[in-house]
Order: sequence, then C-alpha cells, then structure tokens
Amino acid sequence: MRTLWQDVRYGLRILGKSPGFTAIAVLSLALGIGANTAVFSLVNAILLRSLPVPDPHELRVLRWSGTDTEIDNFSGSWNSDRARHVTADAVSYPVFIDLRDESRALADVFGYLPLYSFTLRAQREAFIAEGSMVSDNFFPCLGVQAQLGRVLSAQDEGKGAAPALVISHALWEREYALDPAALGQTMLVNGHSFTIVGVLPREFAGLCPADRTAFYVSMAAQPQLQPGWPRTSGKVWWVQLMARLKAGTRDAQFQAALDVVFARTTASLVKTPKVLIEDGRGGPSFDRNYYRKPLLLLLGVVALVLLIACANLAGLSLARGAARRHECAVRAALGAKRWRLMRPTLVESLLLSLLGAGLGALLALWGKEAISRLLAGSSDGLHYDTRLDWQVLSFMLAATLATALLSGLWPALWAARVDPLTGTKDRTALGAPRLRAGRVLVAAQIALSLLLLTGAGLYVRTLVNLVRINPGFATENLLLFQVIPRQAGYQGARLAAFYDSVQRYLSAIPGVRSATLMQFKLLSGTMSGGNFFTLPDHAVEGELAPRAHRLTVSETFFDTMGLPILVGRGLRESDVEGASRVVVVNETFAQRYLSTGNSLGQILQGKDGRDWQIVGVCHDAKYTDIKNEVPPTVYFSFRQDSTASTYFALRTALPPLAVVTAARRAVAAVDPGVPVADITTQEQVRDKRIA
Repeated sequence: MRTLWQDVRYGLRILGKSPGFTAIAVLSLALGIGANTAVFSLVNAILLRSLPVPDPHELRVLRWSGTDTEIDNFSGSWNSDRARHVTADAVSYPVFIDLRDESRALADVFGYLPLYSFTLRAQREAFIAEGSMVSDNFFPCLGVQAQLGRVLSAQDEGKGAAPALVISHALWEREYALDPAALGQTMLVNGHSFTIVGVLPREFAGLCPADRTAFYVSMAAQPQLQPGWPRTSGKVWWVQLMARLKAGTRDAQFQAALDVVFARTTASLVKTPKVLIEDGRGGPSFDRNYYRKPLLLLLGVVALVLLIACANLAGLSLARGAARRHECAVRAALGAKRWRLMRPTLVESLLLSLLGAGLGALLALWGKEAISRLLAGSSDGLHYDTRLDWQVLSFMLAATLATALLSGLWPALWAARVDPLTGTKDRTALGAPRLRAGRVLVAAQIALSLLLLTGAGLYVRTLVNLVRINPGFATENLLLFQVIPRQAGYQGARLAAFYDSVQRYLSAIPGVRSATLMQFKLLSGTMSGGNFFTLPDHAVEGELAPRAHRLTVSETFFDTMGLPILVGRGLRESDVEGASRVVVVNETFAQRYLSTGNSLGQILQGKDGRDWQIVGVCHDAKYTDIKNEVPPTVYFSFRQDSTASTYFALRTALPPLAVVTAARRAVAAVDPGVPVADITTQEQVRDKRIA
C-alpha cells in the first residue's frame, strides 16, 4: 500500500505537469463514461428495474393467442397477422373469474383495466387524470399496502357496497397537501361520487414504473364508469391479467392448468386458444418492447464513443511513454520487476479514468434528461425514475475500471518490455521510437469515428427529410388541447351546443386568428375509419371494398388548417341534426373511389343505416403519420356526427403556448366542470411521432 500510494502521488504530480494532456484525456473519458452512464440509467429504469413490490420475481403477465376469434368488443393490446392468428392481453370478465378460481392452488390471478383521461374533481377545479379499475385481489396479490387508510378488497365488490376510491401519493399531495383528513372525503369521477378510503405509498406509481395512475376503483364501478364493458358479457373482452406464482409453482405447470381452463371457457369464441406467460417483475411489457431497440442502439453507440476515448488515451499514453522509456530502462537496470514497471502507467490511467468519471457523472445528470426528452418526443421527457442509484453507479464504476484497463494496459505492457541494456546506452536514440502500436490505435480511432459520423450523418439527413415533408397543412402556430364534455354529462344537442359555445369563445381570444375542433390530433397515430360505408359499383366486403379514414370536425376546420375546398363547398353551421347529412372528402378519396368530374352529390351509404351526401372535395392532408401516404378521408360535421371528446385547434398570431391561459378561461366560461387536457402544439405532435 505504501508503494501504491507513492505511485498515486507520482501520477498526480506527472499529470499536473502536463495540463494539456490531462485536460484532453479527462474530457475524452468524461464524454465516454458520462454518455454510457446516461444511457444506462434509462436502460436500467425502463428495461431492468422491477416494480417496488415484495418478491417481484414471482409476478407474471398473462396473454393469450388463438385464431378465428368471435369477439364483439376488445380493449387492450391486439396483434394479428394475415393468417388471422391473434395475440392479445385482455379477456372477458367471466373468463377472468374462471381462470382465477380454477388456478388458485398454483397462483393468484388478478385483473385490471386502465382508465384513460377521466375527469376528476376534488377540492378545486376539475382535472383530467389516468386511473385503473382493478379486481378485489389486485393490491393483496401485488403486496402493496396503503400508507394511509386501506386498499380495495372484496368488501368493495359486495352488493350494496359504497363506491370506494384509492388515490396515489402524488394526487394526495397535489389535491390535499398530504392532509390525513382526505380519508373519507368525496371525489367525483366522471360526475359519479366516490369515497376516498386509502392513499398509496409514494414509491408505488402503478404497474409500469413510468405509470401516472392517480386513482383506483373496484370493478364494481364498471356500470358507472365503463357502461360499454359489461361484466356479464362473454364477447366483450377488457380485463388485462397478471398473476403471482405460489411457492413451488413452475411456469410450465401454471400454463398447462390455464390452457385447460381457457380452452374450455372460450371454445365457441377462439380456435386453438393458448395462454402465454411472461415475466412480470417489471409489469406489462409494452414500454420495454417499445423502447428496447432504440435504447440498445444508443448503448452500442455510446460504447463506441468510450472505445474511441480509450484508444485516444492509450495513444497519448504510448507517446508519453516513449519520452519516459529511458526512465523505465534505468528502473529496470536498478532491479525493478515487470509489474513494478507497469504499475505507474496503470495508476496514471486509473487516475485519469476516475477524474473523467467524476466529470462524466455531471454530464450524465444532464444527458439522461436530454435523451429522455428525445425518446419521449416532448419537453416533459419519460416519466421514469432515472436517478443514479446503486445499479447505475455500479455500472459507472465498472465502466471506469474497464476504461482504465483498456486505455492503460497496452502502454503499461509496452513500458515493461524495455531492455535495460539498450535503453540506457543511447538516450537520444529514443526520441522518435517506431510506435507501430500507436499507429494502430490512431487507425482504430479514425475507423470508429468514421463509423459513428457516417451513422449520425444518415440519421440527421433522415430527420431533416422527415421535418421537410409537407403534411398538407401548416403545422406552425397551432395550439391543440383536449376536452371531454361527455364525462360532465353532455349528450346529444347539449354536447353540440357546448362545442359551438367553446369555439366562439376561443375565436374571440386576442391573438387567435381562427379556432376549430377535430375528433383527433393530426399526425398523432390515432384514427377512426375502415370499411364503414358502401358505394355504388364497389364491392361491399372483402379486400376490394372501399375503406377510408374518418374525422369529425367543425365548419372552420378547413380554413384553420389551411385546406382549401377544391370542388363544391365545405361544411356549414346549417349542417345540423335534422338537415340533410353531408360530408366532405379529400382528393385521394375522390380519385380512388369516385368517377372523374362527378364527385359531388354521390351518396355514402353508412353501414349504421345512415346515408351521407358528398358536398365538397378538399385538399389532401396527412392524417395519422408524417411518414404515411395520404389516406382516403371523409370529414363529418360535429353537428351531425357526435363525438364524446374532441381537440380544439387554435391558429395563433402569437407563440401558441402564450394563449393557453386564455384558452383555459374560455372553456371555463362555458362550464368550469370540463377541464382542459393534453395541451400541446402541432409541431410537438409531429416531433413526437418521429422522435
């Protein structure tokens, strides 16, 4: 230890005498180690971290597969191929009960349904939040206890039980300032009254580490909150499943038992049914599957950056070692062993790596947030806990030691190979040694750098090309936000009147050039449509049947979005319920399905029994994705085609986010019980899709 400490002091003294070399080496290593730490913190948070529950290795996610399904309605993840083979993650409530009851000896099966964009009202104004409808054994199976009060249990699903609500720690802090008196208070969920019976601990955010589930209700609340998903129907599938294995149960044993029950209960609905069991320690795998490829790609890229930094430091150390070769020869002549000659170089490399790691930690703190925002495609970033915990710090330490070894081993070995006889004969002959190893390292740096720069250049060119794609409408100065008035009780004529009033208030805001509403955000990946209509002289069913996207909008949509009407007219305020039903179609629809020069007046025969007359053809615009071709699109008026929720779009003369406060006031002036949610701009929506 005494000689090691001498080497450390000697190394620090040598590095202090060469500030240029030290600065270059430390900055290079800081970039490599910091970038690797930043990316690994995201890999750890998204791909590796387990749920904060007891024994997460016992958890399993249950999915199923089959062919030729006969299911009326489905809510969840659904993937199918051309052979009609389906893989999905939700079952009907009766199937869930059978699976749970028949497998009690092997595992505890529990179910849930995510509740998206629900309207809550507590002590202050209404707001939009995410929730979950859970089975009575949801929390006991997870092993989650309430921090305050109790969790949901079988008593909350009993007949005549009062509607109960469990809230997250974040919601408790936001709405009740951590006041214990929140227990027993009433909270409105979509206008229905629920009593708060428990508050969850801070560390439990939901089944996904990035989850923002604010509230939990029992499945007994299904008739009030999800009337379209009845618990008695065998053809309505909406319950997503997880399980906790009991001691001694193997996956194969559990799957065999589930397959028997699933095949029996779904015999008339699914052919070749099979249950799939996946590791559930991190919760459902959607985010992990979605981010795995970009994260592993990033990890590979930053690993190359670290290799370049190591090669750079090794090359510099070799060059410095050439100047110190005479010193090594003298040491060897005085009896220094091979390891003693190697150690000063290795210690110097370790010191540089530690200094680089210290600076790299600061870079990682900034870098992980930057990468998170890039992956999310928004300034909010991903909602994962990316703190530098012991796993991340262990990775950083391992990367630091590996860097010290990779960058210092070759120069150390080269220094230890000195011949004391020839090395001390002629000192001047050592001024320009033949460093073949140095030339190899330089070539390796150039090769790896060229690889990274070429890849980066291609990615930048792709990004520029995507941003330059013309979506068919102007994306700049366009504010978007969502309202869901149906959750406040608006229906029918009252719903249309609400939309009309809000649109008028928004149009009157100073700095707003025009305002409109539309069912979905454009370029967001969300759409409605399919084979919902028939046309004369076209097939009714099958691959040749006409298909189109559909979008419910207001009459100001085409002017606000900058979509000129090419033939006929646009939608009007007079196109109300009771008047002739009319639609506007885009150019692609007219060219693909309608006779040339004969677009106006043709009838779309809706499969719901309603007919719609085409009164105009508008300019093409992309709908779901900037990368997709323009689809055939049919535009309906909100006055004749009701939509439960909608997005308002404001074309502004100011930066769009500058009118957010005024927009909130405009909606509140119509009804303060309808909150504004999902505030964004059209450019941010586009950027998120190409992130």
